[in-house]
Amino acid sequence: MKRVRTEQFQYTVAQYLKRRQYVDSEGPLKGPKLSQTVEEMAANLTVQTESGCTNFVSAAPCQADSQQYEIQFGQLRTFLTDTNVQWSREVTSVLYPLFVYLHLDMVHCGLKSSVDSFYSRFHSMFLQDTDQKDIIEQLRTTLTVQDISSNPKLRAFLDNKYVVHLTDEAYNYLLRYLQSDNNTALCRVLASHIQVEVTSTQRTVYQLYGSGPSGVGGFSRGDASNNMEPGDVPASILQNEAARNSLQECIKRVKDGPPSLSTVCFYAFHNTDQLLNSAEISANSKLLAAGFDNSCVKLWSLRARKLKAEPHQVDVSRINLACDVLDDETDDEDSAGTEMKTLRGHCGPVYSTTFLTDSSGLISCSEDTTIRYWNLGSFTNTALYQGHAYPVWDIDVSPCSLYFASGSHDRTARLWTFSRTYPLRLYVGHLADVDCVKFHPNSNYIATGSTDKTVRLWSTQQGNSVRLFTGHRGPVLSLAFSPNGKYLASAGEDQRLKLWDLASGALFKDLRGHTNNITSLSFSPDSSLIASASMDNSVRVWDIRNTYCNASADGSSSELVGVYTGQISNVLSVQFMACNLLLTTGTTQENQEH
Repeated sequence: MKRVRTEQFQYTVAQYLKRRQYVDSEGPLKGPKLSQTVEEMAANLTVQTESGCTNFVSAAPCQADSQQYEIQFGQLRTFLTDTNVQWSREVTSVLYPLFVYLHLDMVHCGLKSSVDSFYSRFHSMFLQDTDQKDIIEQLRTTLTVQDISSNPKLRAFLDNKYVVHLTDEAYNYLLRYLQSDNNTALCRVLASHIQVEVTSTQRTVYQLYGSGPSGVGGFSRGDASNNMEPGDVPASILQNEAARNSLQECIKRVKDGPPSLSTVCFYAFHNTDQLLNSAEISANSKLLAAGFDNSCVKLWSLRARKLKAEPHQVDVSRINLACDVLDDETDDEDSAGTEMKTLRGHCGPVYSTTFLTDSSGLISCSEDTTIRYWNLGSFTNTALYQGHAYPVWDIDVSPCSLYFASGSHDRTARLWTFSRTYPLRLYVGHLADVDCVKFHPNSNYIATGSTDKTVRLWSTQQGNSVRLFTGHRGPVLSLAFSPNGKYLASAGEDQRLKLWDLASGALFKDLRGHTNNITSLSFSPDSSLIASASMDNSVRVWDIRNTYCNASADGSSSELVGVYTGQISNVLSVQFMACNLLLTTGTTQENQEH
C-alpha cells in the first residue's frame, strides 16, 4: 500500500512538472529533472510547434478504453451522416475498414461484451454492399483470436494495410475532425492498419495493397489470400477505359491525317519608304517591334491597352538629373499612354530585334556594332553590349532568356548573358558574314547561317562546331529549329528551304516553290508544319510529315499545303503562335501614312 501511494505521489508531481514545461529525462521513479538547458527547451518547443495536422494520426496514443471504441466510431458516423459538407460522402469510405479493424482489435484484447455491443449497433451499415457484407457476416462469429487465425480473409486484413483514396480536401476534413475530440482509438487504427493515399482528384475506389492477382483487391505481403477470388472491375472503370481508347483513336486520326490550314494574321506597315529592316512580335502577341534605318526602334501595342511607362523610382523632387523627366514636364499623352513608343539609342540602322521569353524586355542590334537591351517597363535603354568590331546582323534569345547570341559582319557569332556587357563565347569558323543565329530548344546548341553558303551547329558551352551542313547555293538568311528539337530548317538567297536531321546530320527534305529570297522561317508548335516568308511577296506553309498531293504545276514541292499572298511588297517575318495562328509582318504597296 505504501508503494502504491508513493507511485501516486510521484505521478502527480510528474504531471505538474510537465505542465510547467519541465522535462523528465530519467523516468518517474528516479526523480524529475527540475531544470532545462536552452537546447532542450528549444527542441521541446519545436516538437510542440511542428506536431500539426500532418503528424497527428501517426502520433496517436496506442491505448484506448474499451468503451471508447463504440463511442468514437459512433460519433464519427454521426458526424459524417448528419452534415451536408461535400467531402462527407468521400470520407465515409473510411468507415468500413475502421469497423473491421476496431472489431478485430477488441477481439485481440478479449473485450467480448464490447465486441457484441459494437457489432450489433453498427454492422447493418455495411450490409448493402455485397463484398462488404461477406466480411461483416464473418465477423459475427469471430469472438476469439483462434477464430481470426482460422479465417484467411480476416487474417489478410491484419497482415496487410487497407488502402483508401481521398482528395486533399477530404483528407484535411478528416484530420480536423480527429483533432477536435478524443479519437485515440480511431487514430491508432488509421496509423497501424489503414493507408490513406491523398490524390489530387477524387477517387471512390479503394482496395488493399496487392502484388498479385489474388485477394480482396490485393495485398502488400503474405500468402493469406491464396484462397480468395479477385474483385470484379467496376463498370465505371470499363466505361472510362473505352472512352479513353476512343479518344486516343480520334487523336491518332487527326495527327496522322492532312493538316488544317493555318489562320493567318497580317500586320502591314504603310509608307515606310524602304526604311524598315526587321519586325518581331512578342510571344504573348501583345507587342510589335520594328527596327528602322534611321537608328530607332519602334514599339506598338497590338491590344486595346496603350503603352505606358512605369513611374520613376527616384524622387525627382530632390534629385534632378538630365535623364529624369519631371512631373511638370510630362505630357498628358505620356501619362495616359500611347499606342506607339520610339526607342532611341543606336547610331546606325537597326537590323534585328528580339523579345525576351516573358516579353519584359527587348534587345536590338545595329550597324553601330552594339547590342542594346530595352526595359519595356520604362521603355528605356538599360544595358549596352559591345564586342563586335563590325555591324551586327542578327540576334536571338535562348528559350529561358538566360543567354542571347549575335552574328556579325566580322564572321563570328558570340554568346552573351544579360548580366555582363562582354561576350562569354566566340564561335569562329565561317569564312564570311554570319547572317543569322538561332538557339536550339534545349539551349545546348546554337545554329548559324552564313554568306559562305554553310550552316554550322555549335556547342553552346564548349564553343566548338559539332555539325556542318552544306548544300545551299547562296547566302543563308534564315534558320529555325523544330520545337521537338529534331530538325533544323535553313533558307536564303537560293530560294530553297532545306530541312536537316540533327541526329544524322543529313538532309531530310529540300522544299522548292519560292521565286525569290526566303527571309523568315517558323515551325508550328507540334513541329509538323513550317512556314516560310519570301521577297516574292508570298507566305508558304509546308507539311514535313507526309505527302498528300502531287507536285503542283508551278514546280513546288508536294509538301506544300498553303500559299498566302496579298497586296504586299515585302514580307519581313512569319511567326507561329498557339492555336495554329500564323502572324505575318510586311510592307504594303500602297502609299499611305502610318
